[in-house]
Amino acid sequence: MTRVKICGITNREDALAAVAMGADALGFIFVPDTPRYVGNYAEIEPLLAELPPFVTRVGVCKEPGQVGEQYYRNLDILQVYEHDFCSAYSESGLPLIPAFRVRTSLDLDAVGEVLSRSKPRAVLLDAYHEQQLGGAGIQFDWNLAVEAANRYHPRLILAGGLNDSNVIQAIRQTAPYAVDVASGVEAAPGRKDHEKMRRFINAVRSVG
Repeated sequence: MTRVKICGITNREDALAAVAMGADALGFIFVPDTPRYVGNYAEIEPLLAELPPFVTRVGVCKEPGQVGEQYYRNLDILQVYEHDFCSAYSESGLPLIPAFRVRTSLDLDAVGEVLSRSKPRAVLLDAYHEQQLGGAGIQFDWNLAVEAANRYHPRLILAGGLNDSNVIQAIRQTAPYAVDVASGVEAAPGRKDHEKMRRFINAVRSVG
C-alpha cells in the first residue's frame, strides 16, 4: 500500500482533517521565511502532542538545527534537504529522511553518495526550484525516480507537483513507498482544501 504524507500543515483543523481522511504522515515545515513555516506558531507543539498514534509526524527542514529542541519529543522523523547533515540519525535522536531536488540523472549521484555512508529509512525525491526547497507545485521527470529505484533500491517517497489528477499515474509509473503532497491539496499556501485532500487520498487508495 502506498503511504500518503500531507505536508505543509500549519493548523489543527487541517491536521485533524487529514488524519480523519486516512493520511499516514503529516509534514510540518521548520524552514524560516517560507509560507508554511510553523516555528513561531504556539499551537504547533500541543498539536503535535495531540495527534493519534500511528500517524507519523515529520519535521521538514534544511538542516536539523532549524527544528527547536522543544519539538523533538513530539516528532517522529526529520526530512532534511542539506545532505552534509545526513546520517542515519540526527543529534536529536530522530531518524532522518534525506530529500533530493532532481533535474537530471546527474542529480541522482547525490542519492548514491548519501546512501553510501548512511542507511536512512527512506529517501525523498522532489522537483528542483531555485528559490524553494519544496512545495512549489512543480513536477519532475518521473523516469528519474524509476532510475533511482533501479540504481539504489531505497524506500522511495515521491514529491513534486502531485495532485489528485496525476497521482495514480505517478504511483503506477514509479511504485513509490509513499507520495508527498503540499500545494496540490491547498486552497492557499499553508491552508488546505479539504475536498482536494479527500480526492488525493482516495486516488492513492484506489491504486492500492
